[in-house]
Amino acid sequence: MTLDYYTACIPYSLTNLASQLKSPTLVRIDINIPVVDGRIMEDNMRIIAYAHILELLSEYAGLVVVAHQGRPGDEDFIPLKQHWVALRKLLPSKIDIDFIPKDKVFTEETKSRIMGLREREILLLDNIRMFEEEMKWNPEKSQFIKFFKGVIKSCVNDAIPVWHRAHTSVMALPYIARTWVGLRSMYELKALSEVMKNAKDCAIIMGGAKLQKIQYLTSILSKMEGFTGGLPGQLVARVKGYDLGPRNNSFLESKMSREDFEAAKILAEKFNVAHPVDFVVLDNGEIKEVHLEDMGKCNGIIMDIGSETVEIYARRLQEKVYRIRAGPLGVYEKGFSNGVELTKLIAGLGLIFLGGDTTAEIVKYGLDRIILSTGGMLCISGGAFIHGLAGENYPSVDLILKQNKL
Repeated sequence: MTLDYYTACIPYSLTNLASQLKSPTLVRIDINIPVVDGRIMEDNMRIIAYAHILELLSEYAGLVVVAHQGRPGDEDFIPLKQHWVALRKLLPSKIDIDFIPKDKVFTEETKSRIMGLREREILLLDNIRMFEEEMKWNPEKSQFIKFFKGVIKSCVNDAIPVWHRAHTSVMALPYIARTWVGLRSMYELKALSEVMKNAKDCAIIMGGAKLQKIQYLTSILSKMEGFTGGLPGQLVARVKGYDLGPRNNSFLESKMSREDFEAAKILAEKFNVAHPVDFVVLDNGEIKEVHLEDMGKCNGIIMDIGSETVEIYARRLQEKVYRIRAGPLGVYEKGFSNGVELTKLIAGLGLIFLGGDTTAEIVKYGLDRIILSTGGMLCISGGAFIHGLAGENYPSVDLILKQNKL
């Protein structure tokens, strides 16, 4: 039976900050956000949410904040100096936040500064993935543990978006000091718990630019109804035998692996996952809607799901207590907003948004406050939520639950 992490984590949740947090407190968060032309998108839901959390926690303890950005080798793999500037703008002036670059993180100078931290003082350490050990968890050889143990008085793991990864900066916390599950993480665990208990009354709308792991999807779709948009929607339609036109067929083949095509075929045959019945295409500068049956005669590029698809999905989704959106359904960055139109139709109690890209779409069109005000949720956990939804475990949280034995 799958562990209900929300219930299991209640004894380790933050309920009295004044008594639970001690200076200095080590906090792992996730402010990994989109980077465009070398600049971070400062209006991202993740960094805004964590700014509020750091503001609150810093009232009770001096904080050492650990986070990452991108992956080594990727264009968005950059230092956290821009994030520091963004956080300075978001935090009130009464809170002092400073930045520690990579070459000064594990130094005696920084350790001295950490030991002197007081309330309303924050040190943001540089991109933790710049250190080789981050993705090579080994408690016996960890520099991270050796540096912080005995200096840090309490820890908070509030990095739910990376909980599906056994990385050093989340795994090491219970080895360093008493560790609590963060406020944002408990909020999203509660949503996950409710969905898991009511899976038969739930549906998931899967979009974005890639197909989730087949073992995830097989587990999830055996519990609830599935709908697709974005590239997954095109892929499912393609494996069902529909011709999407030469340009779209070619693009799919370049973006998706043979394993993705095989996985989509399994989903289509075993679970009859829904796919778009029409698309918005850009054809020689002209925007038009094309029915799926006619896509083979169209040379336009697919940019969004069509209006008929929106109506069909909305009608079927309105029957569900919980509606999960995971990934954009179109190229919202260029103004294609049928995913937003679908959102309006299924808004209200039980609507759950996942991940940075999906929430960025909602923020761009000003729907974030409306969703939250009408009973919906914006979750920043993304792939980690899907991981939990599939019944997989969270390694770093498992360590928190047994930390007294470490």
